[in-house]
Amino acid sequence: MKKVIEKRSTLSLRIRDDIKEQAKVFAEKEHRSLSNFFEFLVLNWEKEHKYPTIERKFNEETLKSMEDTMNGIGVSDVDMSSEEAMWKSLGLYDEED
Repeated sequence: MKKVIEKRSTLSLRIRDDIKEQAKVFAEKEHRSLSNFFEFLVLNWEKEHKYPTIERKFNEETLKSMEDTMNGIGVSDVDMSSEEAMWKSLGLYDEED
């Protein structure tokens, strides 16, 4: 299996302390690191506002998994009736969220 490794860069931001703390809370609720949460925000902004600027590179295993998911293979045990039901069926539901 060939892995795709994306180059990472350091980004320093000066923001208000209260915004930084709120970002940490949001990241924790999403079960993400602060860095990963920032990436998540940028990618969702891109998607929401239709800015096709970031090239996605997926390895063969990920592409096969994506194809299987789109064809309903291996997803029959996931309850998609609601977001909460989905997380519960995946064993990832936290009662505190």
